[in-house]
Amino acid sequence: MERHTYTINFWVSPSKARKNGKAPINITITLNGQRASFSSNKMIAPNDWDATRQRVKGTNETAKLINESLLLIKNKIYKKEVELLERGYILTANLLRDAYQDKIDAIQSKTLNQIYQEFLDSLIKVVGKGTSEATYYNYNRTFNLLKEYMKKKFKRDDMFLLELNYSFMADFDIFLKTEYKQKKNTTVKHLKCLKRVVNIALANKYLQIDPFLNYKVERENVEKEFLTEEELRAIINKDFSLPRLERVRDLFIFSCFTGLSYGDVKTLNESHFIQDEEGRIWIKKHRVKTGVLSRIPLLPIPKLILEKYKGGDKLLPVIDISSTDSYLKEIADLCGIKKRISYHTARFTFATTVTITNRISLEVVSKMMGHTNTRMTSHYAKIVDKYIGEEMDKLMNTYDDVAL
Repeated sequence: MERHTYTINFWVSPSKARKNGKAPINITITLNGQRASFSSNKMIAPNDWDATRQRVKGTNETAKLINESLLLIKNKIYKKEVELLERGYILTANLLRDAYQDKIDAIQSKTLNQIYQEFLDSLIKVVGKGTSEATYYNYNRTFNLLKEYMKKKFKRDDMFLLELNYSFMADFDIFLKTEYKQKKNTTVKHLKCLKRVVNIALANKYLQIDPFLNYKVERENVEKEFLTEEELRAIINKDFSLPRLERVRDLFIFSCFTGLSYGDVKTLNESHFIQDEEGRIWIKKHRVKTGVLSRIPLLPIPKLILEKYKGGDKLLPVIDISSTDSYLKEIADLCGIKKRISYHTARFTFATTVTITNRISLEVVSKMMGHTNTRMTSHYAKIVDKYIGEEMDKLMNTYDDVAL
């Protein structure tokens, strides 16, 4: 801790007396030769002030109450000194004064809801500017789950940040797995959202100790689902009696053949379609999530889908993502597909079944998907057994004349 000396003095200036004959009791903090003064918001007659003892003269009720309040002021300053030192501040007279007046956010008692809501308020301002709606939805969903957890576990609507600890995180993890039957990677997603908000609190010194310390937040390595060519054709050729399922099917298939994410399809407009000198139609669009340019030649199937909805209120019949994923589960059941598919399955299907399996190079797929390098694309491009087998078949006759 920094070595320092300081004094707290109370004083009354007769020259500052008001028309009612009373003058304010002021406080001066002197630290290492520097001074900071402010008012106690208490008024007395100058003749009632004992300058030597720095207190109001007499034993009447008013004198007692004012003297007690002055003692509370001094104790609060001492308390703020400790809080500032614990957070690594270098003390000054002005800093102590500001801390006493609660002008330093870092030593105010922030709550989890306060800091999380402040984060959401800042996040929503950048949606569509490098941050997707899905990202905002995930953080907002985590916030709602946290509030449910606090209500159920602690019978409270909010908690101070200083109350967060290892057990809070571990029990929130258990809550998600038991109350909502969430799998490990889903709970990890919510814990990572919470961890980012906690990191902001730590950076602003609202917290001194990281409640995630020694608590590991690690995803399981799970193979992402994609549709095979047979499954893709089954969805394309299926006749749906419900218009809502047909619309979601068309939207999903559009992404299977363009690689666009839900957020990119939602923000797609006429300005993103460009015709080159060879007559090809391209989608050239900066991704909502990363801002990286995707360059995708338009294949016949997505062209047909665009034509189908031409003249409508929107370019494509986009609805909210939660309803879209719910309807996709119905579509999979009706098509006899046992896989758990979501809208993001379309992006994996584009990278794997539509492009890589059909001999499109990883470099080309990377450009179409708006990736900055092929390492990112390889995450999506799961090379199917059929492709591997066909490639190895080329070697079958290469060494058939070799005898051992």
